[in-house]
Amino acid sequence: MEFKEDYTIPKMIKDSADKFAEINAQYKRQKNGEFIPVLYREMFQLGLDFGAALLQLGLKREEPIGLISDNRAEWMQADIGIMSIGAIDVPRGCDATPLDLEKILSITECRFVIAENNSQVNKILNLHDKLPSIEKIITFDTKDDVKQEVKDSAKSKDVELYYFDELIKEGQKWRIEHQGEVEAELEKGKIDDIATIIFTSGTTGTPKGVMLTHRNFLTQLDEIVERIFLNPGECALNVLPVWHVFEREVEYVILIQGCAITYSKPVGSILLADLKKMNPSVLPAVPRVFEAVYDGITKKMRKAGGLVNGMFNFFVKVAIIHKRMQRKMFDQNPCFTTYITPVWWILFFIPW
Repeated sequence: MEFKEDYTIPKMIKDSADKFAEINAQYKRQKNGEFIPVLYREMFQLGLDFGAALLQLGLKREEPIGLISDNRAEWMQADIGIMSIGAIDVPRGCDATPLDLEKILSITECRFVIAENNSQVNKILNLHDKLPSIEKIITFDTKDDVKQEVKDSAKSKDVELYYFDELIKEGQKWRIEHQGEVEAELEKGKIDDIATIIFTSGTTGTPKGVMLTHRNFLTQLDEIVERIFLNPGECALNVLPVWHVFEREVEYVILIQGCAITYSKPVGSILLADLKKMNPSVLPAVPRVFEAVYDGITKKMRKAGGLVNGMFNFFVKVAIIHKRMQRKMFDQNPCFTTYITPVWWILFFIPW
């Protein structure tokens, strides 16, 4: 598909917010373990509010901003805000070592850094002598959650510390006083603008920053949505690090189709409980996660034994056959032979 030159990821999300306004876009985990929904219109407006706050703080178009956080609802909201004003996020997970952060943030010369929590804020402040470019740190933690020693450390190093929830409120006020300015910045975006700089893991050498444009993501989206069929209102269970490009692309795939991102964790007990609670249509993951889930389920079935285990194994085989037929019917198998024949069409629709 050919995209317009002024089409970008935040514009794609805006289209989804307009089309699926009252459908859940995110399920955000609370401290008690329960999930609360965030509607598409709410998620997008929160993103614009954050973008407005960043403009107010002085973040410029095409300027990089560090985003050190694991997968959570605020990550996507921040991502929308950053890209809406034409800035470039530089993401990394909370497992990043101080050496990793030093390299990444020094290469990109970030003035702004978003840090998920106390631990990440402290990690960045401890690198201040090596990262003199950093002027402002924004944390997803609330003001009450941030330890006093962290606040004191930021003040002593002359680094301004801001809180995401407070910036959302400031952004809302700013948008009332400067109506249409954030939206105007969003409209300035071009498809070949840099959206993000993702650094490689560094397992085979020094981490290298990969500059990805909006076109890079949108082109992949166009191909993937032809192969992953989702219906508006369905939900996905997301456990992978969003700073990995695979998870990030998958989350855009979910949003373009009007589905919801559910923020879980790749921990066996939590993952299995969330699978049961949310009943997701999609579980984007790596083989190790699927193996853990499969082992947990088969262990329970074997323990149940007899007819229950037999029926489970039977329907697993039926599901495998059904999926193979589906892939053949839609010509999705990695081969050079077309299997779409009248026989496959008939077999596919048989209610096994």
